[in-house]
Amino acid sequence: GIDRVEATITEEVEWSAGGQNNRMKRKLASRTFRPDERWVKLSKEEMRSLKSSSKCPTSTFRNEEQSILEEIHRAIHEGENRVALDIASSSYQSYLGALIKVNHHLKIKVFTSGLCTHNPKVRVPLYIGTPSSVGGYQGTASTTEQSQYDNIPTVEAIPSAPYIPNAPYIATAMPEPSAPPAEWASAVTATPVIMTQSAAVVGGGKIYQAEGDNAHDNPNDNEEADGGSPLAVAEVVPSIPNLIQEIQLSVSSLSTVNRRLTQQTWKRAVFDPMTPNQYASVIRAVTIEFDQPDLAAALAPAVRGGNFTHEYVIAAIRAVSEWLRTPMIGKLLPSCTDLEEHSGKILSQLSDWERVCTQQNFRDALQRWS
Repeated sequence: GIDRVEATITEEVEWSAGGQNNRMKRKLASRTFRPDERWVKLSKEEMRSLKSSSKCPTSTFRNEEQSILEEIHRAIHEGENRVALDIASSSYQSYLGALIKVNHHLKIKVFTSGLCTHNPKVRVPLYIGTPSSVGGYQGTASTTEQSQYDNIPTVEAIPSAPYIPNAPYIATAMPEPSAPPAEWASAVTATPVIMTQSAAVVGGGKIYQAEGDNAHDNPNDNEEADGGSPLAVAEVVPSIPNLIQEIQLSVSSLSTVNRRLTQQTWKRAVFDPMTPNQYASVIRAVTIEFDQPDLAAALAPAVRGGNFTHEYVIAAIRAVSEWLRTPMIGKLLPSCTDLEEHSGKILSQLSDWERVCTQQNFRDALQRWS
């Protein structure tokens, strides 16, 4: 049976530069769940009878561990057994960069009694960031959270430079060039030319958009209202490298992909022949990890003309961080055309905890395809 359950949040910081690397790990918070009436303790005699009634004791204990994981998931999902874990303000935000990585995890460990000597544990990735009550974001903060920031001093913004209105250009007389030095007399010289000053306006009141996240399809949008010539727009050749570059440089990667999905030239040249490895590389190009499952789901119906198989699902969950694997499964299973035949291959890529978390996703998707 279950004696107690402990929840611990840890922080891991890893940095590397100049061929050197280091790692630091610390515990941010730890609490014990209160006893629950569903945690029924089994006596030693009951465990012995359970073991002897099975022809495969290993399978029996395996099933017992799976039941415990399902119980943890149910308690977390339904929220009937809660503890508060306060994160210190000195903790870092979750971050994934080229030189510095900051990861956070919630570890839930179950301490059991009786003959079951194994204590199952689950490691759930977390994303820790600045509360919405800080930095002028909209949202409601608790009194405790708000009080931590009440004493932060504020400073009035100082303009970087005074405002100077545009003055009309007034031509001024240029000085005549002086005579060259005496030692230059033997040199061959040309007639002096006086260059006057001139003014130019860069940009101005009318700036036209080329291809971007908010570009319009109307060709007249690129023409000046006073009858000027249209701004030339360079066509992007449909290819996987160009799509990846567009995603990396765009403000909204999902808008960029959705726009390309509506263009037949990109559909025929990029999305129809896209392989699982190329699909994974496009997902990895999204710098904001939260957007990766949505972008993967948007691409799924267009890949191979809608023949989105289990290979693409496996490639996607291998391409993302650990904490995004279960959300990715939930987004992609409804589009997987061969889920009935190859669901086992997808499940083989998941941990015990991930299988428990995605049980309902598999049930819903299989019911949809049946």
